[in-house]
Amino acid sequence: MGLAETSTAWMISFFLMFIGFFMMIAAVASSYMAASDIIPNRERHIGFWDMCDDTLTYGCKDMTEYLHYLGQGYDWVHGCRALVIIGIIIEGFSAIISLYMAYMVSGTHLGNLITAGGNIVSVIFNLIGGIVFLVNAMDVLETTLEMDSDPSWSFALLIIAQGFYLISAILLIFDACTSN
Repeated sequence: MGLAETSTAWMISFFLMFIGFFMMIAAVASSYMAASDIIPNRERHIGFWDMCDDTLTYGCKDMTEYLHYLGQGYDWVHGCRALVIIGIIIEGFSAIISLYMAYMVSGTHLGNLITAGGNIVSVIFNLIGGIVFLVNAMDVLETTLEMDSDPSWSFALLIIAQGFYLISAILLIFDACTSN
């Protein structure tokens, strides 16, 4: 068996995992999980690693150092980072297992189920880490600026990527159950 002999469901699933993996890296690397407008066309935004001001003097501060400066606890930042990084690692291994198992004559069904299980676990880790981080980051913005804050494009990217992984898991389970 080889890649040419794999099912269409597997190919679509692997494409979704591939795109979702890079979307997750972009979402976690950016500093736009939550944002708040300071003045029109200027905003303060927070990501997993930095808190940035888009004012006349653009600058970013490390998220944990900034929270320490404010006198707030920052253990939640480390916990959310850990959950999301573990989720991304699981997603990477899921894609590698899926690709490896596509070349094997036997075990394709088992490979699909292992990959689907990894995808579901990674979605749970990433959603918990992302949502908890977003809620706390919005709270930090609202208490420091005394203004409303909103989720930003990075959080939307995280949600879309996890949707791709969930669809991929469903396709892999379907493929394992319907193929000979």
